[in-house]
Amino acid sequence: MNYVFLLLFFCSSTALAQVKLPVNDIGQVQYQEVVRVPDSKRPARQIMEQVRAWAGQHYQPSVTTEQQYDQEHNILFVRSSYDIDNQLIRYTLTIEPKFGRYRATLTDLVAENKGMHLPIQASSPTVAEINQSVTDTTKNQTLAEQMAQQQAGLYQQLDQSCRATLVSLKEAMMAIKP
Repeated sequence: MNYVFLLLFFCSSTALAQVKLPVNDIGQVQYQEVVRVPDSKRPARQIMEQVRAWAGQHYQPSVTTEQQYDQEHNILFVRSSYDIDNQLIRYTLTIEPKFGRYRATLTDLVAENKGMHLPIQASSPTVAEINQSVTDTTKNQTLAEQMAQQQAGLYQQLDQSCRATLVSLKEAMMAIKP
């Protein structure tokens, strides 16, 4: 009986490998944090100065990174990318400071690979979903399992990268004392 359980566990491990990413109200992948800064009375303009200093250090000038500051609304937009497993994952980071806090939102995640641009979905595909997307003549269970594992790994690395970006911003904002 124990052998049957172990066999079922290992055979179903690919189905359990699905990675789910956080989504907004309309189902798009979105990472968002509202963070209170140590000085709760710090004006939004001063917070933005710190945010822009962090962005200047965190995002080295490159072809794949663009920063736009909306001075009228005091919002910073950063368009950049992560290089994960030879795929470029583009994203937009929006930082909106308010009195004593800021909101950081990471959205618009798109995978680019060999000329293809695909939006990152809320969860990595399962073996069953991969099998549904191919014709009967090209179905290969082992290949589908490998693809599902690869996509799960990509989603795990992407999740870690997105969270690391938000943590880096938070640490920079918490380290600066008034």
